[in-house]
Amino acid sequence: MTGLDNSSRPVELSAVKARVRMMVGREALRRTLCRGVLVLLAGASATACSYITPASDDSGPATNTEDTITSGSDDNEAAVTTTTVALPDPTWQRLELDLVPLAQLDQPVAFSSRSGSNNYYVAEKTGRVRNIERTVTEEGQERRVTLSGTPVLDLSETVSSGEEQGLLGLTFSSDGRLLYVTYTDLDGSLVIAEYLVSRNDQADTESRRELLRIAQPRPNHNGGAIAFGEDGFLYIGVGDGGGSGDPEGNGQNLDSLLGKILRIDPFPDGSRPYTVPDGNPFAQGGGRAEIWAWGVRNPWKIAFDPLVGDLWVADVGQNTTEEINFLGARGPSAGGFGANLGWNLMEGFLPFEAGQEPEDHTPPLHAYDHEEGRCSVTGGVVYRGELIPLLNGVYLFGDFCTGEIFGLEIKSEGTVVRRLSISSAPEQLVSFGAGPDGELLVLERSGPDGTGTVYRVEPKEPAEE
Repeated sequence: MTGLDNSSRPVELSAVKARVRMMVGREALRRTLCRGVLVLLAGASATACSYITPASDDSGPATNTEDTITSGSDDNEAAVTTTTVALPDPTWQRLELDLVPLAQLDQPVAFSSRSGSNNYYVAEKTGRVRNIERTVTEEGQERRVTLSGTPVLDLSETVSSGEEQGLLGLTFSSDGRLLYVTYTDLDGSLVIAEYLVSRNDQADTESRRELLRIAQPRPNHNGGAIAFGEDGFLYIGVGDGGGSGDPEGNGQNLDSLLGKILRIDPFPDGSRPYTVPDGNPFAQGGGRAEIWAWGVRNPWKIAFDPLVGDLWVADVGQNTTEEINFLGARGPSAGGFGANLGWNLMEGFLPFEAGQEPEDHTPPLHAYDHEEGRCSVTGGVVYRGELIPLLNGVYLFGDFCTGEIFGLEIKSEGTVVRRLSISSAPEQLVSFGAGPDGELLVLERSGPDGTGTVYRVEPKEPAEE
């Protein structure tokens, strides 16, 4: 495996965990608990802390109800209270939105934009990076959208694309010169590689540089989402290695890169293909230096808020619960430093099987169950575009099976989660993206052959009289 060997700098794990707990703080943890909510998106009660409005099962306003409230306590026993406080219905809930098709691709699975370009870049699960060319006027008006016939990069000969494998993630360096991809190779290992990209959107295959290779024991739970943070470092979401219930316990094993959010500096240092930022929680030992946060099952998309730098992690659950983790850019545990997101001891807000909540557990901000056909969370983006001003600052995510799209907004009084009114739900909601102009993109997979469509989300035009 490519990576850094930390055996020469051992530090007691207990000391590092104590440092992490000190950084998080018990009061900060309680505040995080009070932002979380186990919401039955079909419209049942909310379980978490005060000021949480239950989600409605339609696009209309939700009525205020008396919610059952569960707050965590130091002895891990639930204290139950009630509240009648409810947030006003968000104005963005009443938006009527359209999915405008832009291009059809082969199993689109991930999206990125590129600095200095108006184009859209999409990873196909089967191994190609495609370019959707956009012609834009000087005033920023879009004239034409065309799918380029020549892939930016074609890895189809070296990618395993069965089950949950494939080309899974892509992103560009801040200057747009370097393309980073994550994929499962023919041996089933998760690979992170870098390519130099020309101005005409062609990756130089001779420039390929492998940063990291992580052995995957099974062909599922690969994760594979990658994104640059505002700190300039590369964040990588890695699944727990597959299998029911994380049989090897990778999520809580700090000596494994599986079941983690990693943070690396992708630029080489001598013979090493990347370096580890000094600020990583285990940079001085006690665990793998690349680890930034741990305890995830299958992080299906991670995203940074481009305005404030908050990190959002959508983690696919096992049997009952899907979760959204919010790792704020400010505070004692900024960006999720040393955050234990719980898996496989926790699933959502509740212990998983015989697990016991870790003392350093950072609970999700939001979780939902599998009612009404919901099955798997698809992580999204924080909207910062101009077409839909009311959605500014709202985190948008969805469910793979139902195609529903939800908005999540953190307000001073609490957290609001609502289903958006979309003209037609995607058949299989695979991914979200934000274009160079900040506008929302949705990736859909449909049909037995895996044909997919890239949509842009726009306000619905009023019907003509």
